[in-house]
Amino acid sequence: MALDGLEEAVYRAVPRRSRVNFIRYADDFIITGKSKRLLEENVRPAVEAFLAERGLTLSKEKTVITHIKKGFTFLGQTFRKHGRKLHITPSTEGVLALVRKVGTLIRKYVSAPMLVLIKKLNQSLRGWANYHRHVVASEAFGRIDTYVFEQLWRMVRRRHQNRSKGWLIKKYWSATGQKHIFAVRTKIAKNRKKVYQVLRLGAIGIKRYIKIKADANPYLPKFAGYFWRRRHDKGSKLLGAMSAREYRALSTV
Repeated sequence: MALDGLEEAVYRAVPRRSRVNFIRYADDFIITGKSKRLLEENVRPAVEAFLAERGLTLSKEKTVITHIKKGFTFLGQTFRKHGRKLHITPSTEGVLALVRKVGTLIRKYVSAPMLVLIKKLNQSLRGWANYHRHVVASEAFGRIDTYVFEQLWRMVRRRHQNRSKGWLIKKYWSATGQKHIFAVRTKIAKNRKKVYQVLRLGAIGIKRYIKIKADANPYLPKFAGYFWRRRHDKGSKLLGAMSAREYRALSTV
Protein backbone atom coordinates (compact mmCIF):
# COMPACT_ATOMS: atom_id res chain seq x y z
CA MET A 1 0.00 0.00 0.00
CA ALA A 2 2.81 2.42 0.84
CA LEU A 3 4.17 2.20 -2.71
CA ASP A 4 0.84 2.71 -4.45
CA GLY A 5 1.28 5.69 -6.76
CA LEU A 6 5.00 5.18 -7.31
CA GLU A 7 4.49 4.11 -10.93
CA GLU A 8 2.58 7.29 -11.70
CA ALA A 9 5.28 9.40 -10.01
CA VAL A 10 7.95 7.76 -12.18
CA TYR A 11 6.05 8.43 -15.42
CA ARG A 12 5.45 12.05 -14.42
CA ALA A 13 9.17 12.56 -13.86
CA VAL A 14 10.26 11.67 -17.39
CA PRO A 15 9.65 13.43 -20.71
CA ARG A 16 6.62 12.29 -22.65
CA ARG A 17 7.12 9.15 -24.75
CA SER A 18 10.30 8.24 -22.89
CA ARG A 19 10.91 4.51 -22.96
CA VAL A 20 10.49 3.89 -19.24
CA ASN A 21 8.80 0.83 -17.73
CA PHE A 22 7.85 0.09 -14.13
CA ILE A 23 7.48 -3.44 -12.70
CA ARG A 24 6.58 -3.98 -9.07
CA TYR A 25 6.01 -6.95 -6.80
CA ALA A 26 5.09 -5.99 -3.21
CA ASP A 27 7.97 -3.75 -2.06
CA ASP A 28 10.40 -4.84 -4.80
CA PHE A 29 10.40 -3.05 -8.13
CA ILE A 30 12.36 -2.58 -11.35
CA ILE A 31 12.44 0.52 -13.52
CA THR A 32 13.87 0.25 -17.00
CA GLY A 33 14.87 3.21 -19.16
CA LYS A 34 16.46 3.90 -22.52
CA SER A 35 19.52 5.61 -20.97
CA LYS A 36 21.52 5.72 -17.77
CA ARG A 37 21.28 9.49 -17.73
CA LEU A 38 17.48 9.40 -17.77
CA LEU A 39 17.43 7.01 -14.83
CA GLU A 40 19.98 8.97 -12.80
CA GLU A 41 18.68 12.49 -13.44
CA ASN A 42 14.92 11.95 -13.66
CA VAL A 43 13.80 8.61 -12.31
CA ARG A 44 15.93 8.08 -9.23
CA PRO A 45 15.28 11.57 -7.73
CA ALA A 46 11.54 11.07 -8.29
CA VAL A 47 11.61 7.69 -6.54
CA GLU A 48 13.65 9.03 -3.62
CA ALA A 49 11.27 11.99 -3.21
CA PHE A 50 8.23 9.70 -3.30
CA LEU A 51 9.73 7.41 -0.65
CA ALA A 52 10.91 10.30 1.54
CA GLU A 53 7.33 11.57 1.87
CA ARG A 54 6.46 8.21 3.40
CA GLY A 55 9.50 7.93 5.64
CA LEU A 56 11.21 5.38 3.41
CA THR A 57 14.54 5.21 1.59
CA LEU A 58 16.05 3.10 -1.18
CA SER A 59 18.15 0.14 -0.04
CA LYS A 60 21.81 0.87 -0.85
CA GLU A 61 22.59 -2.84 -1.14
CA LYS A 62 19.71 -3.68 -3.49
CA THR A 63 19.57 -0.51 -5.59
CA VAL A 64 21.76 -0.41 -8.69
CA ILE A 65 21.69 1.15 -12.14
CA THR A 66 23.13 -1.30 -14.63
CA HIS A 67 23.03 -2.21 -18.30
CA ILE A 68 20.81 -5.12 -19.30
CA LYS A 69 23.80 -6.88 -20.91
CA LYS A 70 25.50 -7.00 -17.50
CA GLY A 71 22.33 -8.31 -15.96
CA PHE A 72 20.58 -7.90 -12.63
CA THR A 73 18.85 -10.10 -10.07
CA PHE A 74 15.18 -9.67 -9.18
CA LEU A 75 13.07 -11.99 -7.02
CA GLY A 76 15.64 -14.77 -7.13
CA GLN A 77 16.16 -14.71 -10.89
CA THR A 78 18.89 -13.16 -13.03
CA PHE A 79 17.90 -11.15 -16.10
CA ARG A 80 20.58 -10.68 -18.76
CA LYS A 81 20.40 -9.88 -22.45
CA HIS A 82 22.55 -11.88 -24.86
CA GLY A 83 22.47 -10.30 -28.29
CA ARG A 84 18.80 -9.71 -29.00
CA LYS A 85 17.52 -12.34 -26.57
CA LEU A 86 16.68 -11.87 -22.90
CA HIS A 87 17.69 -14.84 -20.75
CA ILE A 88 16.13 -15.31 -17.33
CA THR A 89 17.83 -17.87 -15.11
CA PRO A 90 17.71 -18.84 -11.42
CA SER A 91 20.16 -16.60 -9.62
CA THR A 92 23.47 -18.02 -8.42
CA GLU A 93 22.57 -16.96 -4.88
CA GLY A 94 19.25 -18.80 -5.14
CA VAL A 95 20.89 -22.01 -6.33
CA LEU A 96 23.46 -21.86 -3.53
CA ALA A 97 20.73 -21.20 -0.98
CA LEU A 98 18.86 -24.33 -2.09
CA VAL A 99 22.09 -26.36 -2.03
CA ARG A 100 22.74 -25.25 1.54
CA LYS A 101 19.16 -26.07 2.54
CA VAL A 102 19.36 -29.55 1.02
CA GLY A 103 22.65 -30.20 2.82
CA THR A 104 21.17 -29.01 6.10
CA LEU A 105 18.10 -31.22 5.74
CA ILE A 106 20.16 -34.32 4.98
CA ARG A 107 22.41 -33.71 7.98
CA LYS A 108 19.43 -32.96 10.23
CA TYR A 109 17.49 -36.08 9.29
CA VAL A 110 20.46 -38.40 8.80
CA SER A 111 19.18 -40.74 11.51
CA ALA A 112 15.47 -40.28 10.83
CA PRO A 113 13.34 -42.72 8.79
CA MET A 114 14.00 -42.31 5.09
CA LEU A 115 10.37 -41.43 4.44
CA VAL A 116 10.67 -38.36 6.67
CA LEU A 117 13.81 -37.20 4.89
CA ILE A 118 12.25 -37.72 1.45
CA LYS A 119 9.18 -35.68 2.36
CA LYS A 120 11.28 -32.81 3.73
CA LEU A 121 13.50 -32.77 0.64
CA ASN A 122 10.55 -32.87 -1.74
CA GLN A 123 8.86 -29.94 -0.05
CA SER A 124 11.89 -27.74 -0.68
CA LEU A 125 12.76 -29.10 -4.12
CA ARG A 126 9.24 -28.98 -5.54
CA GLY A 127 8.56 -25.41 -4.39
CA TRP A 128 11.86 -24.13 -5.78
CA ALA A 129 11.47 -25.97 -9.08
CA ASN A 130 7.89 -24.84 -9.68
CA TYR A 131 8.94 -21.23 -9.12
CA HIS A 132 11.78 -21.42 -11.66
CA ARG A 133 10.35 -23.86 -14.21
CA HIS A 134 9.11 -21.06 -16.48
CA VAL A 135 12.60 -19.67 -17.18
CA VAL A 136 15.93 -20.96 -18.51
CA ALA A 137 16.48 -23.37 -15.62
CA SER A 138 17.52 -26.71 -17.14
CA GLU A 139 21.19 -26.25 -16.25
CA ALA A 140 20.36 -25.23 -12.68
CA PHE A 141 17.96 -28.18 -12.33
CA GLY A 142 20.71 -30.54 -13.48
CA ARG A 143 23.18 -29.10 -10.97
CA ILE A 144 20.70 -29.51 -8.12
CA ASP A 145 19.83 -33.09 -9.13
CA THR A 146 23.52 -34.00 -9.23
CA TYR A 147 24.15 -32.41 -5.83
CA VAL A 148 21.17 -34.21 -4.25
CA PHE A 149 22.36 -37.53 -5.68
CA GLU A 150 25.90 -37.03 -4.37
CA GLN A 151 24.75 -36.01 -0.90
CA LEU A 152 22.32 -38.92 -0.59
CA TRP A 153 25.02 -41.33 -1.72
CA ARG A 154 27.42 -40.00 0.92
CA MET A 155 24.71 -40.27 3.55
CA VAL A 156 23.80 -43.90 2.86
CA ARG A 157 27.48 -44.87 2.64
CA ARG A 158 27.96 -43.55 6.16
CA ARG A 159 24.67 -44.98 7.35
CA HIS A 160 25.51 -48.48 6.08
CA GLN A 161 29.30 -48.62 6.37
CA ASN A 162 29.43 -52.41 6.19
CA ARG A 163 27.33 -52.72 3.05
CA SER A 164 28.60 -52.92 -0.53
CA LYS A 165 27.86 -50.41 -3.27
CA GLY A 166 25.70 -52.97 -5.03
CA TRP A 167 23.58 -53.46 -1.92
CA LEU A 168 23.10 -49.71 -1.51
CA ILE A 169 22.09 -49.25 -5.13
CA LYS A 170 19.62 -52.13 -4.94
CA LYS A 171 18.07 -50.82 -1.73
CA TYR A 172 17.83 -47.11 -2.56
CA TRP A 173 18.02 -46.75 -6.35
CA SER A 174 15.97 -49.65 -7.70
CA ALA A 175 12.50 -49.22 -6.16
CA THR A 176 11.19 -47.20 -9.14
CA GLY A 177 12.95 -49.24 -11.79
CA GLN A 178 14.78 -46.13 -13.00
CA LYS A 179 18.40 -45.13 -12.48
CA HIS A 180 19.40 -42.11 -10.38
CA ILE A 181 16.05 -41.95 -8.56
CA PHE A 182 16.42 -42.32 -4.81
CA ALA A 183 13.41 -44.17 -3.45
CA VAL A 184 12.30 -46.46 -0.64
CA ARG A 185 9.48 -48.96 -0.25
CA THR A 186 7.40 -48.47 2.89
CA LYS A 187 4.77 -50.79 4.28
CA ILE A 188 1.43 -48.98 4.55
CA ALA A 189 -0.87 -51.93 5.24
CA LYS A 190 -0.81 -55.68 5.46
CA ASN A 191 0.85 -57.03 2.33
CA ARG A 192 0.88 -53.55 0.83
CA LYS A 193 3.90 -51.37 0.16
CA LYS A 194 4.26 -47.91 -1.30
CA VAL A 195 7.22 -46.34 -3.10
CA TYR A 196 8.35 -42.88 -2.05
CA GLN A 197 10.97 -41.16 -4.16
CA VAL A 198 13.06 -38.01 -4.02
CA LEU A 199 11.88 -35.53 -6.61
CA ARG A 200 14.18 -35.01 -9.59
CA LEU A 201 13.95 -31.43 -10.81
CA GLY A 202 14.57 -32.65 -14.34
CA ALA A 203 11.25 -34.51 -14.15
CA ILE A 204 9.40 -31.25 -13.47
CA GLY A 205 10.30 -30.02 -16.94
CA ILE A 206 10.48 -26.51 -18.34
CA LYS A 207 7.27 -24.79 -19.37
CA ARG A 208 7.41 -21.28 -20.77
CA TYR A 209 4.95 -18.90 -19.17
CA ILE A 210 2.23 -17.61 -21.48
CA LYS A 211 1.28 -14.02 -20.73
CA ILE A 212 -2.36 -13.39 -19.81
CA LYS A 213 -4.28 -11.18 -22.20
CA ALA A 214 -4.19 -7.59 -20.98
CA ASP A 215 -7.98 -7.15 -21.08
CA ALA A 216 -8.86 -10.58 -19.67
CA ASN A 217 -10.81 -10.36 -16.41
CA PRO A 218 -11.45 -13.61 -14.49
CA TYR A 219 -14.62 -12.09 -12.98
CA LEU A 220 -16.32 -11.43 -16.32
CA PRO A 221 -18.37 -14.31 -17.79
CA LYS A 222 -17.14 -13.66 -21.32
CA PHE A 223 -13.59 -14.65 -20.29
CA ALA A 224 -14.62 -17.85 -18.48
CA GLY A 225 -13.74 -19.98 -21.51
CA TYR A 226 -10.37 -18.29 -21.91
CA PHE A 227 -9.30 -18.96 -18.32
CA TRP A 228 -10.66 -22.52 -18.42
CA ARG A 229 -8.58 -23.27 -21.52
CA ARG A 230 -5.56 -21.64 -19.90
CA ARG A 231 -5.85 -23.82 -16.80
CA HIS A 232 -6.56 -26.91 -18.86
CA ASP A 233 -3.56 -26.41 -21.17
CA LYS A 234 -1.28 -25.72 -18.23
CA GLY A 235 -2.31 -28.95 -16.52
CA SER A 236 -1.92 -31.07 -19.63
CA LYS A 237 1.53 -29.66 -20.36
CA LEU A 238 2.59 -30.30 -16.77
CA LEU A 239 1.65 -33.95 -17.14
CA GLY A 240 3.30 -34.12 -20.53
CA ALA A 241 6.61 -32.95 -19.10
CA MET A 242 7.02 -36.29 -17.32
CA SER A 243 5.66 -39.76 -17.65
CA ALA A 244 2.31 -40.63 -16.09
CA ARG A 245 4.11 -43.08 -13.81
CA GLU A 246 6.47 -40.39 -12.54
CA TYR A 247 3.60 -37.95 -12.02
CA ARG A 248 1.64 -40.43 -9.91
CA ALA A 249 4.72 -41.25 -7.86
CA LEU A 250 5.53 -37.60 -7.21
CA SER A 251 1.96 -36.85 -6.21
CA THR A 252 2.13 -39.35 -3.36
CA VAL A 253 4.90 -37.54 -1.46
